[in-house]
Amino acid sequence: EYIAVPLDENGLPPDALEAAMRSGPKFVYALPNFQNPCGITWSEERRKKLLEIADHYGVPVLEDDPYGQLRYEGDHIPPLVALDAKLQANNGAPYTGNVIYLSTFSKTLAPGLRLAWVIAPNDVIKKLVQAKQGTDLHASTLSQMLAYEVLQNDFLPAHVKRIRALYGERRDAMLKALEAFFPAGVSWTRPQGGLFLWLTFPEWLDAADLLKEAVKEKVAFVPGVSFHSDGGGKNTARLNFSFCNPEKIEEGIRRLGYVLERVIAERGAGAAV
Repeated sequence: EYIAVPLDENGLPPDALEAAMRSGPKFVYALPNFQNPCGITWSEERRKKLLEIADHYGVPVLEDDPYGQLRYEGDHIPPLVALDAKLQANNGAPYTGNVIYLSTFSKTLAPGLRLAWVIAPNDVIKKLVQAKQGTDLHASTLSQMLAYEVLQNDFLPAHVKRIRALYGERRDAMLKALEAFFPAGVSWTRPQGGLFLWLTFPEWLDAADLLKEAVKEKVAFVPGVSFHSDGGGKNTARLNFSFCNPEKIEEGIRRLGYVLERVIAERGAGAAV
C-alpha cells in the first residue's frame, strides 16, 4: 500500500508529509534531485524539514538519487544523507543513519550497466546483502569489473561533464520548442537537471487520448496517470529530452504542439461548456 503525497515546485510540503506520517508508513521514499517524472528539485529547506519530521516519527528515509550528477543550472544542494549526518552531529548525537542513500551507474556511465550502490548503516547493509543473495546471488561480475576499472582513472568525471553538456543542450532545445509551438493553457516544469520535464494540460484533456493522436504523427510521451498511485493525473504527461538531438526535439515538439492545437480546437469548446 502506498501513501501518495503531492509535490509542489519546492518538493514535499511539510503539512502534507506530517499528515502522511500519522498513517504509520514503514519508510519515506524520496527523490529530491530532478525527480522522475516531474524534474522537480527539492529546496534545502524542504530537505531539512523532511529529515526533522522523519526523525520525530522514527521513520527511515530511502533517498533515491540516480540523476544527482546531471545538473545543468543552479547550485548543488546537499543530498539528504549528508544533511542528516550534519543534523545528527549538530544535535550532539552519533550519526545513526536515518537515511538510506541509493544511486546508480545507469544514468551516468551506461544504461545497460545495471549496477548501483547504497550508503546505509552496517545492519541495513547486511540485510540488503542477504536479500540480494536470495534474489540473484550478485550483480554481474563483468559489470562490476567494468565499473571498477572505470573508477580507477579520471574517465567517469570527464564523461559526466560531457553528458551534462549534451543533455543540458537538449533540455534547452525542448524548453525553447515548447515556448514556440505549444498552445496557451498548457504548462510545464523547467528542470535544473535530470532527464525529464512534466506537462500539465487543461483539466478536461485526457493525455491517454492525446497520445493516440500523437502517435499518428510519430511522437510519443508517457501519460501522467502512470505515475499516480491513485489513478489521478489524467491531464498530465512526462517528456524525456535525453535521447534525441536538438533538431529532432524541435520537430517532435512542433508535431505535438500541432496535435494539441487540433485537439483543443475540436474538443475544448465542448468541454468548457
